[in-house]
Amino acid sequence: MIFDSDFSRLCEKNVFPNGIPLQKLLCNVGNHKIPSSTAIFNMGSATDCPSLSLGLCKVQTDNNRCCYALKAEVLYPNVLPYRRRQELYWNETSAEQFAFQFLLINSKKRNPFNALRLNESGDFHSQQCVEKAESIARILSRYGVTTYCYTSRSDLDFKRVKSLIVNGSGFKGRGISNVFKMITEKKKKPKGYAMCAMNCRICARCMQRGMNTCVIKH
Repeated sequence: MIFDSDFSRLCEKNVFPNGIPLQKLLCNVGNHKIPSSTAIFNMGSATDCPSLSLGLCKVQTDNNRCCYALKAEVLYPNVLPYRRRQELYWNETSAEQFAFQFLLINSKKRNPFNALRLNESGDFHSQQCVEKAESIARILSRYGVTTYCYTSRSDLDFKRVKSLIVNGSGFKGRGISNVFKMITEKKKKPKGYAMCAMNCRICARCMQRGMNTCVIKH
């Protein structure tokens, strides 16, 4: 517990009289490969993904549309509006306020989150988003919460990233914690890479540094 129950109720009543804004936008259901101990928050949708519009997406540029995030937005009508509400919250909320609300939510949970995955859909909009995510990760790390993400934004600067675990989609560089590479068959796995277990409930490679991983395109 980060705060005791009395302090949590006091904060919620006086700071958020209508409920914690992040509460309805922080999810840990829907993706069955992610453990319940990991919260998920998206800066935006797959439909509006900046990496897609910039031609940096590794799964959409060859006309084989295998992006699961985009498929969900097509198949389930509630998903795209939900992710756009997450984007609106992201744009209007500071890193400090996001982290505070996250910790307040965590303090009320019987089994608190120990990880935060950013961008199950979408990607960083700008350099400012990278800096904001790093600030959130730095605050949450003090309370035992690991913040991680995947990104195709090879055009952004990650040199100052220290707390956020960044998995570069097919690219590496200073500040990139790991490379997460898509391949077409197992025999194409580069030396020094391990295969993705396809189940984050039994594997935490992407939440650690120096763990380059391959996944077969599917």
